[in-house]
Amino acid sequence: MRRAASGQVPPFRPEQSPGYLYEQLAAYLEGLITAGTLRPHTLLPAERRMTEEYGVSLGTARHATELLRRRGLVVTIRSKGTYVASLPSTGAAPVDAAMGSTDDAATAVEGSESGLARFQEG
Repeated sequence: MRRAASGQVPPFRPEQSPGYLYEQLAAYLEGLITAGTLRPHTLLPAERRMTEEYGVSLGTARHATELLRRRGLVVTIRSKGTYVASLPSTGAAPVDAAMGSTDDAATAVEGSESGLARFQEG
């Protein structure tokens, strides 16, 4: 995972509040994405790795990743991983508005060697 300009990524600290843990993890990752700590085309840790890195269950990691996918912040490419999506600078809704769904976006990237290379280069 890329580090902030200061070299530090703030740790994930779940709150003792009424929200599901997967929502808190998704919000944490979304914060890293919107702050630019996780830049477009950056590979996120695998869900199993998130369990170790963030001290959450596999189900929590999967739910958080799915939530980020639905928000258009990440794109998952089968057998390749989950990448931070390119966010349009216009403030429009990310991938969903442009391509219909994140599944369509993943399919489009899988079908394009240049698109896949762009995601892998990060």
